[in-house]
Amino acid sequence: MRKFRRTTLFALIAVISALFIYSCSEIPVAPKAIPKDPVGTTKPSTSGYSTTNIFGTVDKTPSLVPIAVPDTVNVRISLPGVENLPVSTLRVFEDNKEQGFVLYKESTIRNRLDIAIILDVTGSMSYAINGAKNSIIDFATNLEESGMDVRIGVIPFDDYVNPPSDIDVDPPYLGLSSSSDAKDYVGVLYAGYGGDWAENPYDAIMFAATALEWRPSAQRVMIVITDAPAHYKSDGIGFSHFDKADMFPALVGFFTIHGAFVPSGYYYDTTTDFSDPGDVRELCQKTGGVIKYTDSAGNVNLNDLGIVEYVESSWIVSFESDSPAATHTIEVFYTTSTDKRYLKIEGATY
Repeated sequence: MRKFRRTTLFALIAVISALFIYSCSEIPVAPKAIPKDPVGTTKPSTSGYSTTNIFGTVDKTPSLVPIAVPDTVNVRISLPGVENLPVSTLRVFEDNKEQGFVLYKESTIRNRLDIAIILDVTGSMSYAINGAKNSIIDFATNLEESGMDVRIGVIPFDDYVNPPSDIDVDPPYLGLSSSSDAKDYVGVLYAGYGGDWAENPYDAIMFAATALEWRPSAQRVMIVITDAPAHYKSDGIGFSHFDKADMFPALVGFFTIHGAFVPSGYYYDTTTDFSDPGDVRELCQKTGGVIKYTDSAGNVNLNDLGIVEYVESSWIVSFESDSPAATHTIEVFYTTSTDKRYLKIEGATY
């Protein structure tokens, strides 16, 4: 009897403690169940909707929000300039079928931000490296002033990664560190030589994804700065260990990759098809990132990537898939009386 009472007492204390911790946390409470899918609805025409200022990807990071349905599809969407997002302004379709969904702002708890700068330091960047460095330093200063919990890493690359073969950098990369440390590290980088026109950002991206100590509760971001196409595994040259098809499963849903590209004989701001095997921009597109272009001297306002705003204006849409397809098309319509935005995610995997 005494043992039973003692066990019961310990259990009661554990329950009370858990309730106290939960009540003091910032974890938002989602509805107990996802609403049923609407019936008899018609998907809106995309005419009149803008595809700019809306970004999204399937989010495969563990959710911190308790939802009754364990196998939900979570889609992270960002609507720059939108501070409040009523459920009534969104409609979500999976494979042309409208979905019932719950909506929550995960950034209220996932407010840590880990950023890896993937920086081309080859000879072709000589005319742009100072502008790129100054842009990174200004960006790091802005992040410091934002008050967010930010860590920044820097991965320099040429044809090789960690260490670049002909770039004398010590240490060969900077792990996720303070903004101040990142500024100091970037300050001593310079443009080296590299062997040919294409460089190796793919290995640098995958190195960052696997070697950096990303915090479990942080939003994970990469920024690629380069002026050259990428080497890839099947190009027969032997520098890169990855084709884009190898990279998508490890990146899409886990990282947001933004890009700042130096205009060159390869990167034009008029290009809309990024499917070329060496085009880094497709990684940005597939992970819901933003694509920017520097001026001819490598200057770019990385604050215009809107990373802080991206985090602050991001929501998670959760729905229950009933589609047996291997890949999916997800469409999101955001509609107000004065603002209409449309997002289409093709080839999504869960």
